[in-house]
Amino acid sequence: MKTTWRTLWLGAGGLGLLALGVGVFLWLGTPRTIPPELPDIPPTNLSTSPVPTPAATVSRSPPTELVVPRLDPVDYPPGSVGHACEVNEFPPRAGYWFLEPEQRLRRGEKNPLLALRNEECKSALERHIYATNPYRWLDAKNNRQFAFIVTDNPLTFERLFTDPVGDLLRVQEALARPECHPGDDPKSNWKLNETCHADALLNYALITRFCYNEGVSNRTRKMYWEENNPTPAQDRQMWIQDLEDDWVKEKCESLDPTLNLLSEVHTKLRAQLRALYPDSPMLDLEGILIELAARLGDDAAALTRPVITSDRIYLGEGYKYGPLAEWFTDLFIPAQLFTKHPPSVDRLRELVLLFAENIGASGGKLIKFDHEALVQHLCTPPYKGKTDTDPASCRTVVNELRLQVANNPIMLEVIATFEDVAKRLDVYE
Repeated sequence: MKTTWRTLWLGAGGLGLLALGVGVFLWLGTPRTIPPELPDIPPTNLSTSPVPTPAATVSRSPPTELVVPRLDPVDYPPGSVGHACEVNEFPPRAGYWFLEPEQRLRRGEKNPLLALRNEECKSALERHIYATNPYRWLDAKNNRQFAFIVTDNPLTFERLFTDPVGDLLRVQEALARPECHPGDDPKSNWKLNETCHADALLNYALITRFCYNEGVSNRTRKMYWEENNPTPAQDRQMWIQDLEDDWVKEKCESLDPTLNLLSEVHTKLRAQLRALYPDSPMLDLEGILIELAARLGDDAAALTRPVITSDRIYLGEGYKYGPLAEWFTDLFIPAQLFTKHPPSVDRLRELVLLFAENIGASGGKLIKFDHEALVQHLCTPPYKGKTDTDPASCRTVVNELRLQVANNPIMLEVIATFEDVAKRLDVYE
């Protein structure tokens, strides 16, 4: 057999490895003593803190903990948004977004941004928002007409979200019918209410406003800063407003994308709407739908007025075409009712007529007022502005007015109705 250099090298290497292995074995097997300069290391005990050695000590300041007193809890009834979403466990809302991210939550507090993952919270928000009027939600202060007047088909978010796809189909069907085009006639045709799907016109207009036209982002909110020293209830209410916004946005995101009136698939529909108001180029598409709904008989659309927020104006003057057109313009200036002035004889003399049993309007339609909402508005603070003296009670005002109209049986009758409601609600004194 022929021996090669490769074979010899491998053989020599193998002997060398064998000798190295024997040496390591002998070294490991030899007893060794720990030098006295190395201290014994105690066994690890997880239940006690280890004693740091000088070498392990790090000179480092602990992170500064944000010290903010916890707010007193607010008593929320079971089933309410405050209770179901546990807003008492949220951090203070005033100044929250000015903090560093790592300072926003402290031990024991819940993250408000995760609240909608709780099904109980989400369900409470749905019940709450579904019962809310969208106009009042967008700007409650300037849309009090919805609180005072009873409509046959109340406007709520539930009405908007029940069947938005079906509403769009009904809008398209209505616009295809010549009788649903009012033309230049300024009067309403309330007999076309069902035939022309007036309610669907309003519903689709507001789906467009809230889901595709930034209505949620531009709603008027009640905000407090730290220097305002908000009460716990005021602070928590800001969180509830945020939760409401998030719920509506999430609901809008779940809708069929083809509902967007500004999408390419609705080029024809937009042209049809524009053709109805050729002389009103500034009126937006949702405003056209709102006014058309009022002219075709939707009683909620007939209460609508433009909404002015800090960022934009939402158009739609349905009140001009509804049964309240004369009431808004001739009986009195709407601001006289909508603004919360203190009770006075002159104010009550003008507004107490709203407590009559039958109040007619143009077109022969009766107007139904919510007398309890009116009394709460007229007799309870806070009122606009500040005075040096306390405002008169509704009892004082009614007694004086009754003396002045003692010979007017109609006025005496409506005053009595007003008085009965105020006493029942315990706001008369």
